[in-house]
Amino acid sequence: MKKVSILIPARNESYLQQMLSDLFKKVRGEVEVIVVLDGWWPSPTLRDNPNLTLIHRGASQGMRSAINSAASVAKGDYLLKCDAHCLFDEAFDEKLKVGCESDWLIVPIRYGLNVEKWERTNEIHEFQYIHHDTLKGKDWPEYAERVNGQPIADLMTTQGSCWFMRKELFEKIEGEDDINYGWTGREAQEICLKVWLSGGRCVLNRSTWYAHWSKPSTDYPERREARAKSIEYANKVWRQNLWPKQTHPLSWLIGKFAPVPSWT
Repeated sequence: MKKVSILIPARNESYLQQMLSDLFKKVRGEVEVIVVLDGWWPSPTLRDNPNLTLIHRGASQGMRSAINSAASVAKGDYLLKCDAHCLFDEAFDEKLKVGCESDWLIVPIRYGLNVEKWERTNEIHEFQYIHHDTLKGKDWPEYAERVNGQPIADLMTTQGSCWFMRKELFEKIEGEDDINYGWTGREAQEICLKVWLSGGRCVLNRSTWYAHWSKPSTDYPERREARAKSIEYANKVWRQNLWPKQTHPLSWLIGKFAPVPSWT
């Protein structure tokens, strides 16, 4: 049986223990959960579990670095990265493994999450496109008509709160670039573009789902600066096709999904 390593970058998370308790009830295969406590300690402390590993940092180093740190110690054949405020489907780990090719990035269907009731809402998200101006992911419900009835459907990009791939693919694309992109911003587009443009495939797996709480975002100068850095670098590297492992230009991906909103 192949193990799934679940990577959870976390900072100031109110529902982390609730998520972990529910997550361990939902898994059916062999898993390990690696939580990176990025510059904080949860209070009360998290309950012990033999399949839970905690990495604590005295000072925050950011999301990308946290994901890379968790992946570096992961022992699983597969990696699932998720935010620290998600609810999952029964047996989601086994459903995501089925048919996962070596060069695939997989995303389950995303719902909204009511954290007070700890249940998914009717708010459903399947597809996103990459916007021309900022390379940011935008909801694209109209695309569903093109792939109606397909249990596995091509996905241009994702919102980023959950993705799944083989560990060897994460290593092939050199993980997440926290030097050039910075600690936050355009994480989902970095991952999706690295996979697509190096010859892999990003897909939506409609056989399973997760629910995600839209955590209120605190706006402060350091965050704005980090996001501005990520936007500037993403536009430079992908528009000029500068990533060394690229086998396709960005125009190839736009053509594959054409017509794409905001692109001509």
